[in-house]
Amino acid sequence: MATMTRTSRPHLPITALTLRQLTSGKAVRIVALFAAVPIIFALIYLIGSETTSRVNFVHELFMNGIAPTVLPLAILILATNALGNEIEDRTLVYLVMKPQPRLRIILEKMLAVGTVATLLLWIGTIVGYIIGLRSESGDHIQILIAMLVAIWFAVLAYGSLFLLLSLLISRALLAGILYTLLWETTFSRFIPGVRLLSVRHFVESIYVRLADTAGVTMNDPNRLVSAIVTLIIVAALAIAAATWRLRTMNLE
Repeated sequence: MATMTRTSRPHLPITALTLRQLTSGKAVRIVALFAAVPIIFALIYLIGSETTSRVNFVHELFMNGIAPTVLPLAILILATNALGNEIEDRTLVYLVMKPQPRLRIILEKMLAVGTVATLLLWIGTIVGYIIGLRSESGDHIQILIAMLVAIWFAVLAYGSLFLLLSLLISRALLAGILYTLLWETTFSRFIPGVRLLSVRHFVESIYVRLADTAGVTMNDPNRLVSAIVTLIIVAALAIAAATWRLRTMNLE
């Protein structure tokens, strides 16, 4: 019986618990609405007059809708819920009391956030892509693959940053919204130098480089390897900082 009990326990208990918390709360429904934005715009494009090519529509949808707004806000909601709710409910203390590394707590939380965010955002993007391109969707599959890969790296970078943010300040959701709307959406678009410090710029660079299609362009994209390495470094630094912060927090 003891053997059965041990083997029935999940190998990633914190991830399993966080997945249940995220999927049973309001956060996942709000994120699902954000993930449906590409579908809604694709339907509007479908029933309206096609004033632009289908490839151009899908490209603009990603560059002006998914990358600057949908991705950061959707990931923000999940990431701040994953640890922020634990802090507000004073249940985080029970996690840190157990003899397990703080890094494992952060990584398992990140895995849960990444799983839910990636799944929902991929579904919304795939359906929007199919509706937008319709009969041409099979001819431009590299664009879809480029968007999905870029989304995955966005989840990695934004998720790590927003997990750290939720450990640093009490109003992480509000701060994250301001960061998204001001820095990622406004300043990075109109002030050239800011985009080099923007997650959005590197996500879009990955998309453009992987798509490698006429009409799928942006101003001064980073090289593919450079963009990927930059986002991995950002995620690693954020996870390291979050681990340090969790280790030094006073949770009493």
